[in-house]
Order: sequence, then C-alpha cells, then structure tokens
Amino acid sequence: MNKKTKWSLIGALLFGLVFSGIAIAQTKLVFPVHWSDFNVDGMYDEEGNLIAKGLSQYVEEYMRLNPDIEIEIQSVSFENYLQKILVAHMSGMSPDIFQIYALWGVSLVDSGVLDVPPADVIRDVRANYTPSAVIGTTIDGQIWGFPTEVDNYCLVYNKELFGEAGFTEPPATWAELVEMAPKLTKYDAEGNITQYGFAFLSGWESAVVHPFLSLLWSNGGEFLSEDYKECLVNSEEGIGALEAELELFRKRGTDASGSVWEFPNGTVAMMIMAPWYESSLKVGLQEKYEDVVGVAPIPILKEKVNAQYTWFACVGSGSKHKEEAWDFLRWFCSDVQPATNTTRQGDLMAGNVGALPPRKIDMENQETLGDLYTQTFIEELEYARGEPNIFQGAEIKRILMNEIVKTWNAQKTAKQALDDAVKQINEILAEFY
Repeated sequence: MNKKTKWSLIGALLFGLVFSGIAIAQTKLVFPVHWSDFNVDGMYDEEGNLIAKGLSQYVEEYMRLNPDIEIEIQSVSFENYLQKILVAHMSGMSPDIFQIYALWGVSLVDSGVLDVPPADVIRDVRANYTPSAVIGTTIDGQIWGFPTEVDNYCLVYNKELFGEAGFTEPPATWAELVEMAPKLTKYDAEGNITQYGFAFLSGWESAVVHPFLSLLWSNGGEFLSEDYKECLVNSEEGIGALEAELELFRKRGTDASGSVWEFPNGTVAMMIMAPWYESSLKVGLQEKYEDVVGVAPIPILKEKVNAQYTWFACVGSGSKHKEEAWDFLRWFCSDVQPATNTTRQGDLMAGNVGALPPRKIDMENQETLGDLYTQTFIEELEYARGEPNIFQGAEIKRILMNEIVKTWNAQKTAKQALDDAVKQINEILAEFY
C-alpha cells in the first residue's frame, strides 16, 4: 500500500468516525400525535400542490433551522394515546413531547408523567391565552403546558336536506329540533333509517357526553358538586335533559346506530359537533362543501350553553432532552411569525386541523377563523363551559356514556340510567375527593 492510499484510507476512517460521532450526538425528540394523516402530512389539491401545512412541514422547518435536532412524529390512535403515554412512562421510554387532552391531565400529573414547565412558559400562557384555555391547562393551580386548541360545540346541519324538507332556518330550541328531525328522516322498506334527521355516535364518549352536558347545563343542571365529591346528573334537570334527547328516539328522528361520521355522505341532516370536524367535511364534500354545510348555536332548553374542552402541549418528565423539547414548543406554540402575526401552532390548528387556536394573537389574525363553519363556534365561545379536570375523568366519562346509551337502546329509563351512573361515579370520586 503506497503512502497516498494509506493516508486516504486513514482520512476516510477519521471522517467516518467524526460523522458517526455527530450522528450519535444528535438530539432526537419523539412526538406522538393522535391526528389524521392529513393533519400530519399536510393537505394537497388534486394536482398535488400543498394547500395547508401539516405537522411534518413545521417539524421539517425546525430541523432545518436546528440541524442538531431530530424530531420523530409517531402516529397513535386517539383510543390508544393515553395508554401509550402511561406505558411508555412506566417502562422508562417516555416520549419527549405530548399533546394532552386536558381531561387526562389530573391522572397524568398524579402519576408524575408531566414535566413542570419553565417559568417563562408559565408567564407566557397566563398573559397570552384565552382564559378558558388557561383554566383547561391548569391542574391544582399549576399550568402544565401550552394550550393548543379549545373546542366547543355547535349544531351542524345539511342545508340541502333542509331545503328538500322545506326548512329555511335551523332550530333555535330543542323542541324545534325534535319537531324537525323526523321530517328530515328517511327509512327503507324494512323501516331502517337511511337518512338521519339527527345523529349521535354511541361508541364515542365525547359525541355522547358533551351534547348531554350542553343540554344539562342549558336546563339549569350541574354535572358535579363544587368540591367534586358528588355527581349530580340525576337531578330533575339532568333527567329532563336526557328525556329531551330520548324524544328524538321516540319520534324516530334518530336511533342508536347513527353516526356523525356519515354527515359528508349526505345521510345526516343535523348533529352536534366540534370545530375540528371542518377539515374532514371539506375533504369529504369537496366542491359541495359551501352548499351543504350550515352551522348554528346548539338549540336551547332554557339557556344558551355549549360544552367545551381543551388540549395542551407539554413535555414528559422522563424525557432526556427536556430543554430541547421546551425550546421546540416555544418556537412552535409562541413564536410569532412577522409575516402573518400568527404562531405556527395557530396556523396548523386553524388552517389544517380546524380547531380554535387559543392564543389571543391567533384568534385575532387567523383569516380562516371567520369562515362559514368556524365563525359560529367563535361567537358561541361566550357561552361555552369547560368540562372539569378531575381524577379518573376519562373513566367517569365512559360510565356516563354507557348509561346514556342504554337509554337510547330502551334498556333503562332516564332516571334509572342516571341513578346508576351517579352511583358508579360517586364511588370513584370518593377515592380522590
């Protein structure tokens, strides 16, 4: 081997070792999300042009600006998200960044899963986010991350189906909705519903519980006592709220087999839904979107109220790179882009996911928030009431859902179901309050 070849091999070996050292030294952040593919990958038109950035485009931008950082997005179903977080934490393999449904927050804090945010993040959240979002991100007086979305509920209706049935306006009261729904319902020869005047979704807790809470509060009732020691849904007002739902079933304006996911197929006339469903409606309806979709406040029983919930971004206590994780969240959630006067997180929520971004500057400057779908949700935030952050909140929600669905299937009366729900929920509350 001549000297030139020898030094070339040594140089190549040294370069390989240095390059390998850089790769090994690179900081990797793991970021699991529960979103749909187009929320992660972006939305494209028929020609393949990107029309709305997904999370991956923002992550790629950050990695270009910070070449020593690698961020791995992991897609996890909503149903498995909480379990994955808990299992990963207990196994010492905690992801670095989370998107947390606030209802899970109390249990995650109690389990030591979440990292306490730096002081500047806490100050930022208190100063720059809507009050309801700050409340949703607060557990035992402590803020745990950046609020990323607030979601309340409105009545979403099919304008074309309304027109075919002779209706020009959405219902303002629940009694009007119950009267209209059967006239918007169609059946096949066997008597099965083929077009729903109104649709719930019996297998999804939020689609069952949040509309019920809206009616409960509209009827003057309460979900829990102020000290969280007692569930109160079996009050006269609670039974009345559930009876109001059951009128839809008795008059055959719906049944327990309905699904809000069928709205884009033109087989659902009305549903109670959150703002983030807008993107799915646009994808499903395409050019028919503006002709079909209408949005109105939830029809009232006694007063105007709609349920609301919150999500927030946070860092895992088991992360080996907490500082880098918080740096990314600062850039993504609070760094204001000069060209738009908005945050990247706000752009993703408003332009792709369809949820309401809770940072005040995003509420003021996101152009898409004033469209035919989202505008009513923003107006109804004035009447929104957040579900409480409580221990075992997800389990309590499942119990209430299961009992409500039993009434839909005529297995129990409203009073029996809510009495049974209260008994089970109070047993859980007694363990923690």
